Amino acid sequence: MDAEKALQDIGFSKNESKVYLNLLNLGPSQAGTIAEKSKVYRTNVYESLQRLIEKGLVSYIFKGHQKIFQAESPEKILGIIKEKEESFRDVLPQLTLNNKLSKIKEKVSIYEGGNGVKAIMWDILKEKEETNSFDEVVTFGVPKDMVLRVRPFIKQYHRRRIKLKLLQKHLYDENAQRRIAHLNRMPYTEAAYLPNAINSPATTVVYGDKVGFFLWSDPIMGILIESKRMADMYKRYFNILYSMAVRENPNMVLKNENILE
Repeated sequence: MDAEKALQDIGFSKNESKVYLNLLNLGPSQAGTIAEKSKVYRTNVYESLQRLIEKGLVSYIFKGHQKIFQAESPEKILGIIKEKEESFRDVLPQLTLNNKLSKIKEKVSIYEGGNGVKAIMWDILKEKEETNSFDEVVTFGVPKDMVLRVRPFIKQYHRRRIKLKLLQKHLYDENAQRRIAHLNRMPYTEAAYLPNAINSPATTVVYGDKVGFFLWSDPIMGILIESKRMADMYKRYFNILYSMAVRENPNMVLKNENILE
């Protein structure tokens, strides 16, 4: 590797590398001689010499009224590099910790009322449209009457979701078999139930790195948590439950209804 390039790779400026290397070859010299040999303007030579002096790589003496500069041994550069490495190692544990903490930071948002449910459902579509980082939404602990509570916007939600080819899996209570059969006739939609399941006071929805909870209290509460760790855990939990679920009652017959609701 070219020596000048090597010095620049470890932090020397272009002028510093030229001045230092030429001074090594020249031996003790005046600034004018260094400028002439290195083809660097004298003003820039003085600036570079000053920075090299501060680094301990150049020293000077006076001969009469003349200032004579001399390059120190290149081995000192290794000492400087080692010193910087040791300084960096001192802060490395804290930097590593900061990096780990930044990856597990969790954000929690709380919404009150029906608009909270709507906000989370719209966020599902927004995340899919903007990031396209997931292809599936899972929902469980869904009560039979959930659709009645969100009817003003559920049609729009499903239309946009299906247009985005976003699969949604639902796990309902057993008494919602009509709703389950209805959903199973929609594109990019699956629904099932757990026999003898107790009606859940909360619904969980998982998408991307987010977990949403709908608490069917009065008023309704919506909680949204951004956490990859939690999202992964709840997806695994859902998959276990879904593997034990019943798709639908084979004797269920639906009238001709608008399925996108």
